Amino acid sequence: MIEFKGVSKIYNNEIKAVDNVDLEIQDGEFVCFIGTSGSGKTTALRLINRMHEPTYGEITMNGEKIKMMDPVNLRRKIGYAIQQTGLLPHLTIYENVVTVPRLLEWSEEKCRETAERLMERVDLPLELLERYPSELSGGQQQRIGVIRALAANPGTVLMDEPFGALDPITRDALHELVIELQEEYNNTFVFVTHDMDEALKLGDRIAIWHEGKVVQYDTPENILAEPANDYVRDFVGRERLFDAKTSNITVKEVMNSNVLTISLGKSVSDALTTMHSKGVDTLFVVDDYDKLMGRVTIEYIANIKNKSRNITEIMDDSIRPLRESTLIQNQLQQVLKTGRSNIPVVDSEGRLTGIITKTTLVNLVYDIIWNQEEIEEEILVEGTSE
Repeated sequence: MIEFKGVSKIYNNEIKAVDNVDLEIQDGEFVCFIGTSGSGKTTALRLINRMHEPTYGEITMNGEKIKMMDPVNLRRKIGYAIQQTGLLPHLTIYENVVTVPRLLEWSEEKCRETAERLMERVDLPLELLERYPSELSGGQQQRIGVIRALAANPGTVLMDEPFGALDPITRDALHELVIELQEEYNNTFVFVTHDMDEALKLGDRIAIWHEGKVVQYDTPENILAEPANDYVRDFVGRERLFDAKTSNITVKEVMNSNVLTISLGKSVSDALTTMHSKGVDTLFVVDDYDKLMGRVTIEYIANIKNKSRNITEIMDDSIRPLRESTLIQNQLQQVLKTGRSNIPVVDSEGRLTGIITKTTLVNLVYDIIWNQEEIEEEILVEGTSE
């Protein structure tokens, strides 16, 4: 276990890069440090392998104070990977991979076996072992950086934004690789990133840093469900929070079941009368079994001269209803972006059972993400500015 106990790192007697942090990282955990530039995440990572020394407090590893350990021996027990890979350009790929095992005086046979096994594990041809870093692509170099960090099978692996410069497809592949390797070797990973999607995908727990402090340290699920404060809420992103909150909410749960209809065989005049009496601008057309057939709107039928025409002759039958069982998060953007004020909902038999309105969804967003006091405050501010 790695433990921070009241750790601070201060530069020039005034800049607090890390500010009185208490933190525990359990054995075998994958922990992501995330925050903006200057938040303290990278400094905290480098305190673990003593590339920086704390100004106050102490860090322990398995109960032992790391300041009492020889820094060279400590670093040999910790894997380390960075964005620029850190591969030594004058050494072959093989020599780069087995740098630490050789320092640990492994036999050449064991070094070779380890390098070849790891190359196969990351789907790289063995002939690359005799090449130099400049002869490999960026994605290949980064894979080498990962397996070099794991070559000596360290208990702890530190990664400082290792995939930040890669294209999205290569990054996704390396994410899967790191997850598989971490599960296989059961190393403790501390991974620095500025990408929330990356942290949510990789981390067992996530530490969100701000101005040298950890403002929330929890599982991805709990951070999405219960952000600690407005900073975390904004940092995570409202859209992610909404997706997390609505992951199990179906259309049926939020639809309005009080939907106004008109039957097949009714006339345009009948539709106008109903719209006027109910104060609505849209009616949905259903058959005798309540199956949705189409809809009519005031904008269209008001201009029809022959009001005795059958409603089936002029209804819009191209509408696409939502299913009751559909998860609302899967339809949110579609509904909010459409020009229609309401969308019909049908059951598995195609029977009209309700409608989803933009107002319903906007209210749902506010209810889930912002509390009522924040809504009222926004309304007051808007009212004052008018």
